[in-house]
Amino acid sequence: MTGPPTPPPSSAVEIEDAARTVLPPQAQAEPTPAPAIEPVTVPPAPVTEDTQSAPPGLPKQSTTYELLFPSIKDLAKNGSLRELIELAERGDLSGEYHADPSRLLLVGPLVLAYLILNELPAACHVLTRLPDSLAAYPLSQGLFQLLASTHEREYLEVYRRAEELHQYVSQSAFPEAQLGQILAGMATSFVGSFRKKTFELLSKAYTTIPLPLAQWYLGYSAEQSDEVLNVAQANGWTFNQDTQILTPSPQSTLSSRGSAYAQSTLQALNLVADTVANLEA
Repeated sequence: MTGPPTPPPSSAVEIEDAARTVLPPQAQAEPTPAPAIEPVTVPPAPVTEDTQSAPPGLPKQSTTYELLFPSIKDLAKNGSLRELIELAERGDLSGEYHADPSRLLLVGPLVLAYLILNELPAACHVLTRLPDSLAAYPLSQGLFQLLASTHEREYLEVYRRAEELHQYVSQSAFPEAQLGQILAGMATSFVGSFRKKTFELLSKAYTTIPLPLAQWYLGYSAEQSDEVLNVAQANGWTFNQDTQILTPSPQSTLSSRGSAYAQSTLQALNLVADTVANLEA
């Protein structure tokens, strides 16, 4: 049997005592320290041959073609075409970087040397050795076109192609100024050599030839008739002012082969030296 219910606390002290017995005071929890964050260490990237940069100031290794070009340039200046051909052929065949653009330092002078000496199959062989990447270069295309026109004896095209090549290598935007200078001189020499050979053919093929036709074969305009007449008269030809007809002398057709044109190779060599010297002046 239970006793009577306990009366509720009435005073402030009783209420406070009752609160302590019903709700015991919670122990004040100490704050839990945050876990320490370990620093993340990024491992260094491995250094490979592909990612490692070359030391600053290290010069680029020269190719065989670049090393030979000073000698090629000197031989062209001296008009030593046979020596130029021998050196350029050896360097072109033994070079290790066949698709490197510097290969054209040898190929350009080599092809023009063959053209000056009228050795067209050899010039063709040099150009067909080029890989497609180098054959597509404007310089290679210009040499191909000049060779094709010369082989087909397309007289007007020969002079036009030679002039286009001369202008291309002479422009300030041409990537190799020294090569451009050499090629410009050799292109001029080729035109002179081609005219000499053409004049020799005219001496053999015609007993009389109209002046305009001679100008067409030799690549002279109507305003340059004096150039044709000077060459013709120097070789013993006569000219009829009324009929505008040139007549090779019987002796000139024979003697020119033995004198004026027997030394055509030597004249071509001298012309190379002269034209390069004039360009450098």
